[in-house]
Amino acid sequence: MLIEIEKKSKTYRFEANAGEKILHAGLRAGVPLPFECASGTCGSCKARVNEGDIDEGWPEAPGKENFKAAKREMLMCQCVAQTNCNLTVPSKIKAFREDDLIPDHHLGMITQYEKLTRDVLRFEVRLPEEITFHAGQFFVLQVPGVEGFRAYSMVNYAPSSDKLEFIIKQFPGGKLSDWVFESDRSNEEIKVFGPLGRATFHPDESKDLFMIAGGSGIAGLMSILEHGSQADHFKNHRASLYFGVRTPEDMFFADRLRAVKAKFPNNISINIAFSIEPPTEEQLVGADGINYSFGMVHEIALPAVEEGGEGTIHYLAGPAPMVDALIRPLVLDSKIPADGIRYDKFN
Repeated sequence: MLIEIEKKSKTYRFEANAGEKILHAGLRAGVPLPFECASGTCGSCKARVNEGDIDEGWPEAPGKENFKAAKREMLMCQCVAQTNCNLTVPSKIKAFREDDLIPDHHLGMITQYEKLTRDVLRFEVRLPEEITFHAGQFFVLQVPGVEGFRAYSMVNYAPSSDKLEFIIKQFPGGKLSDWVFESDRSNEEIKVFGPLGRATFHPDESKDLFMIAGGSGIAGLMSILEHGSQADHFKNHRASLYFGVRTPEDMFFADRLRAVKAKFPNNISINIAFSIEPPTEEQLVGADGINYSFGMVHEIALPAVEEGGEGTIHYLAGPAPMVDALIRPLVLDSKIPADGIRYDKFN
């Protein structure tokens, strides 16, 4: 199907395959369509259908909460074109950066399936070919028997790899998390599309890093730490990570965090905040080089933000309420400029 989007300065045209989401088709064709979650929850990929027929895909998507059916408003990440279509996209279509990567469809196989805590799983997806992605990016995944795609950030980083490492937190009633947790899914084939997202890390920016993660939001920040470690970025730049989980029992990736801290002991600070139960006496001693505290991670992290944030990129990753609670004080109180904040929020 031919998709046409007219803007004042330019008309974008691209083809969508049968059954392909309009957002995926546009990005795959190199059209920098607006999006954030790419999974139906945020509403950033809003468009209006002027001509043509579409399949809405997920009519109850949270991102459509304030959409108007009379105006034929839809989410490009959910809709599939049934005929050639002409669309209006109200958001600005920003040009790709020079180092942006063009996403594509892949068929992968689940490997290395293991449980990290009572409700967090780690698994890898092997691809038939090596691909490139930036640290901090994500893929959207579709598994057998579950309609639609879900977004997950990569934990790993390599300049080129046929392996994508993910973590997933069990969410009651979440169809994909139920599918993953109900049995060992090793050797299952799944569809993936990406890489996506701009909450990325690039060593040549030569900036310090201030990172705040809630729960499984740590995934993309682990990739950033891995890339920074490989590039020896932390020899000359600082990194402060604040990672929030509920209890000491819910903590994961402790060994990986200790390892990166040990490699750059003077320039990396690892801070773990437990929101429901306080740290153990052994943890409070701090013998492993990690700082432990009791409270909400954003409340603990904010006092450490340097006003103005000159020379620092601030990464926020976690549930939408946590990220939203951080952006306002960072901008208004700490005077962090917009280009000094990169976030990845999810529902």
